Amino acid sequence: MKPIATRGESFGLSATFVLSVADPRQMPPAGEGPIIGLAGRSNVGKSSLINRLTEHGGLARTGKRPGATTLPNLYRIHTGGYFLDFPGYGYMNRGQSTKASSQDASTRIVEARPDIRRVLLLVDARRELLPLDTEAARWFRLMSIPVSIVVTKTDTLSRNSRSLPLRAWGQWIGEAEDEGLGGPFPVSARTGEGLLDLVRHVREVLGEGPTGE
Repeated sequence: MKPIATRGESFGLSATFVLSVADPRQMPPAGEGPIIGLAGRSNVGKSSLINRLTEHGGLARTGKRPGATTLPNLYRIHTGGYFLDFPGYGYMNRGQSTKASSQDASTRIVEARPDIRRVLLLVDARRELLPLDTEAARWFRLMSIPVSIVVTKTDTLSRNSRSLPLRAWGQWIGEAEDEGLGGPFPVSARTGEGLLDLVRHVREVLGEGPTGE
């Protein structure tokens, strides 16, 4: 059984919202601190995970309607480094022009900032391996950015059922034979299950421990 992080437990990842990034020139100067991206389909739970990791319940906007994040949101981690929350891909609760501008902003940032240290790609435990998710992982790897798969909302499944997506993603990562792919990390932002392992991984990526998958 994975250790469970309790409410109020300090992860040392408290953060402050900086801005919604419409242009790569708004990003902090290269070398100012490592950047960890968070990506995933709309409504996969990125905002909830950010709020739990940073111990700030209202830091990232959450909502029942998918597509609350319309531009990449930058958060400064107080101990050093940044979280960059990319807009959800797939269904977005907004017009086509806004959807296109969101995707364009994300693409331009990734192309302009090869120093993004790693992307946490969030996937829903209740869904099978979706082409949108595997294509996103491949695209970030094509841009030479390491990717860690984070399987969210594990609390919505029984222990037997949640093992299925974990095995599927583990097999996909293994068959890819790519050292730049890590995980899968099963987590629940609601119950705290799996968060301690993910926090340890994030701190390693930030340079606070040995690098590892």
